[in-house]
Amino acid sequence: MSSSKVQKISLKYQIITVVLAVGSAIVLFVPIKQFKPFKSAASYLMSASIISFITTRHSMRDVLDEVEKLEGVHRDDTDRLNRKLIKITDEKSELIDQIVKLNEDIEALKLDSAEQMAELRTCQQAIQEALNNFTESKNSAAHTIVEDCYQVAMRKCVCHVDALWRNYPECQAELDEIKLEIEAKKERFTDKITAYNSVVDMGDLIDEGLKLQELMIVQCIELRCKAQSVVINHLTVITTDAVPFAQYEEELESLVKLANHEITAAQQKRKDDLQSIIQEFTGIIDNHKTNYINDVNENIETAKLAVRKLEVTQSELQQALAMLEETKKPLQFSGDFTPARMGNSVSMYYYNRYRVLLDALDWQETETGIKIIYSIRRNPGLDEPEINADDSLAQTAAFCNALHGTKPTWEFNRQFSHLTLTVNHRRIVKLKNELPRGVRTADKFFQTVKNWRRVRITGGSESGKSPTAENLICAILAQTLGTCDFYDPMFESVKNYRTIPAKGRSHSDSVQGLKDYQIKMQSTPSDSLYLAWFDEIDTTLDENPKSASDLKAVLKQSSHKNSGLIITGQNANVRNLKGGFDRSDMNNFICLHIGDNYRDAIANSHLSESERSNLMKVGDALVDYCAAKNDEDGLDHTDSSAYRFALVLEPNKKGFFMILPEFGDYVWSDIIQPTEATAPTEAIDTDEPTDAPTVTVGKKTPDCPECGTESRKNGFLKTSTERVQRYKCKKPDCGREFV
Repeated sequence: MSSSKVQKISLKYQIITVVLAVGSAIVLFVPIKQFKPFKSAASYLMSASIISFITTRHSMRDVLDEVEKLEGVHRDDTDRLNRKLIKITDEKSELIDQIVKLNEDIEALKLDSAEQMAELRTCQQAIQEALNNFTESKNSAAHTIVEDCYQVAMRKCVCHVDALWRNYPECQAELDEIKLEIEAKKERFTDKITAYNSVVDMGDLIDEGLKLQELMIVQCIELRCKAQSVVINHLTVITTDAVPFAQYEEELESLVKLANHEITAAQQKRKDDLQSIIQEFTGIIDNHKTNYINDVNENIETAKLAVRKLEVTQSELQQALAMLEETKKPLQFSGDFTPARMGNSVSMYYYNRYRVLLDALDWQETETGIKIIYSIRRNPGLDEPEINADDSLAQTAAFCNALHGTKPTWEFNRQFSHLTLTVNHRRIVKLKNELPRGVRTADKFFQTVKNWRRVRITGGSESGKSPTAENLICAILAQTLGTCDFYDPMFESVKNYRTIPAKGRSHSDSVQGLKDYQIKMQSTPSDSLYLAWFDEIDTTLDENPKSASDLKAVLKQSSHKNSGLIITGQNANVRNLKGGFDRSDMNNFICLHIGDNYRDAIANSHLSESERSNLMKVGDALVDYCAAKNDEDGLDHTDSSAYRFALVLEPNKKGFFMILPEFGDYVWSDIIQPTEATAPTEAIDTDEPTDAPTVTVGKKTPDCPECGTESRKNGFLKTSTERVQRYKCKKPDCGREFV
């Protein structure tokens, strides 16, 4: 088909499209009530013509693509083309029906147009009559007519543009601009109507009213036409490349014929090639049969010899694999001992289930069961979650016959690559009144504190902080020549039982004492020891947070000046002290935490988890021990003779617990009595004169009148006048009580 013919056909379809679009625009845009029933038909007519072009254009393009693909395919493509042809034929029929229907609609519209022209003339006559009667009506009627005309014209315009905006999303950007113009027209028409409402002259009222109505109707129609033009341009662009259906049908038939010819030729060539291949393959098969029979006979003998050798090799390989598998298993304990059997069962369980190698190394019997030690050098990445996975602990307990209610525990030693399994088979009955192992008794207090210089003592209310601090100072000065300045903000307290004279008796005195101590740090160190005791230091810092800097300065410098610092307070957590203290600020202090304060001290310490756990167990046992001993002797926890304990945390040393001495075991005196290691019971003369008050350690409890053994305080005897101290012999066989 020539290009001119294609252009003519394309022009024909374009003319039809323009005619349909103009006809529909006339019906849609002319504000005549008689056209209203035909607006939907006009819209459908225009849409149908556009859809016809779009369908034809895209269908032709798809067919051309399918024809290009059909040139190299087989018979199956022919069936697909036939199905496509049937589908296109159906579409053709539908399109022809639509065209016929559209032609009928066009004829009907022409008839309607003539009728509407007659109706238009009738309307014009009615308008003329209305104008004649208009002069007789009130001015408000003219204004109402203009207002109604504005409302109707603008409503139609807005609805039309909104419908196009919804139906054609691709044109929304341009339609948005038209919407803005509509809004501008609304404002303009509103201003003109407002101005028109002020006209009262009848002649001007009619002239201006008609002009204003004409202006509003014309401009609204222009806006609607502009919006419709945007849509028409968009649809025209879509249908630019469409081709006529007749041309599409002719080219499709030619392509089908060409495809059938090519397919037939390809099938014939395939048959010829297949026949030649069959003949050649038959000759090769016959020749191969002859050679195969000869080769098989030779290879059978060779294979028999190889099979015999293979059987020998396979047997040797199985033996080697069995030996290799044994080397992969964990090393076992030797002997038929119960711990050895338990250890082997556990190691094989972990190997079979988790492929973990636990090589037997050693086993030991303990007071409560056994310890089995394994080497884990062949499992360098083994960790606790892996060894405790799933229900492995329960299985291990079953293998080792662990005590009911207990589970075995694993302990890693990374230094030697050891893993120790601890199993409990029995319990150790430990009495509450038995002192836990590793706790220092009160008789070692004197020797323990000999070299203490910077000490922080904490404890709850009525825990015995101040009496313990006094015992500490007196014990230190009993072994070292020196003196002590005591700052006691609670001097007026009813619980003031201290024997050391107070230099300061208020928090302000304590603040000044810290400043004096800092000044003392600037002087040359003295030959005698100087101690400063600040009681209730946490309360002092609460009232005077700025004094924290003075306290930090003296606690860091006091060791260089032959001096010491003792502070007492309630809170074990140093971060709760006002003034920005951190745990590192107390690293140079020996911290002594009395009673339940050991829990907070351990929780806020830098100790490892194992150290914390061990200290916590000992502390819990000491709580029961002290409670049992106090109940046994009938002592209240506030009694001066009551059993008390404290946690001691020294710098660069392991923490330990100790039983505290009774209140007043070490008392203040004006006589200098330094000793070497133990507290004397009598005063010792010295050739070095001094005027400073120092300390003496004396015997505070009488000996037992029955056996002469030392006694201890045993509560008070209640009388009508005053309390009388009771004593009890420390010798278990005696145990006499006296006053």
